Amino acid sequence: MDAPPTTPHGPIWRGAAVLVVDDEAPMRQLFRRMLEAEGFHVEEAGDGRSALRLVQARGEPFDVVLTDLAMPDIDGRQVSETLRRYRPSVATLCMSGDPDAVPYIESSDTPVRVLLKPFTADDLYHAVRDAITRATDLTAIAESEIVRAHAGLSKLALAIEASRTTRVHMLDLVVAARELRRAAEVPG
Repeated sequence: MDAPPTTPHGPIWRGAAVLVVDDEAPMRQLFRRMLEAEGFHVEEAGDGRSALRLVQARGEPFDVVLTDLAMPDIDGRQVSETLRRYRPSVATLCMSGDPDAVPYIESSDTPVRVLLKPFTADDLYHAVRDAITRATDLTAIAESEIVRAHAGLSKLALAIEASRTTRVHMLDLVVAARELRRAAEVPG
């Protein structure tokens, strides 16, 4: 098995910020205890609207939003889709007590995993950890692409500058050649 991705402070998920969204307070509190026992920092929201407000108001983004699918007003799917649009770096996991729920919700770019209730603390821990790892990998890929694009633009800028310098140098040579020709034509 591969070693977990790490930071200088340990595995990337240790101390990660998780927002638990569920309209049932006992469920939120249970998930909070499960995650805090594994070293996560957990905040709670009782509905989708509160969750989105909390995400927007929080200075440092959450690493994962764990949301129940079936909630009044704004449901978990809407929370997930809104986060994908406006906070794509935040990993999203959905939960459902519906035994017919699909294991993944197809999203615009990345499928969102659905945990079927009831699940164990171990199931929850691994799902959150995997979501953070996946989001970290995607962020690293995006950053790598940005660096590569920037390097390509830098090379292009250097090539344009070299071309401009060459053209200026060639024009200087043409002007010098004309001056030499004129000087040679003057009877002396």
